[in-house]
Amino acid sequence: MKKTLIVLISTLSMLSAEATMVKDDKHKLLWEDTLHVEDVKITHINARSYCANLELGEYKNWRLPTLTELLTIVDYKRYKPALLKEFNNVNKDTLYWTSTPYARSSDEYWGVNFKDGATSNATETYDRYVRCVKDVK
Repeated sequence: MKKTLIVLISTLSMLSAEATMVKDDKHKLLWEDTLHVEDVKITHINARSYCANLELGEYKNWRLPTLTELLTIVDYKRYKPALLKEFNNVNKDTLYWTSTPYARSSDEYWGVNFKDGATSNATETYDRYVRCVKDVK
């Protein structure tokens, strides 16, 4: 039996069921917030595949966020993690993949480190963390 708890905080709300998600009404996005986002590091190609196949509750059609989207959940007033307080799961010490390619190299992508909200690039074969997103109305 599913139980859904909706907590409205600013423009974000946390949806708690078997899987945890955070809804951003301002940007019309739904974010994955499962233990996977802090426990599993994977390559960029595997991150894309993971998101494409992810099913949380009744939700499908997940994807890797763009750099701009991932930066919307950074809270620069916080440190370790520099992440909005509505999120429960995060690894504070390494990069999270985005779908945004790094312009200087065809095999690198941008990422965000939630230790301090810094951005940097990484080769697609490196193992990094992933937090999937989906568009909502």
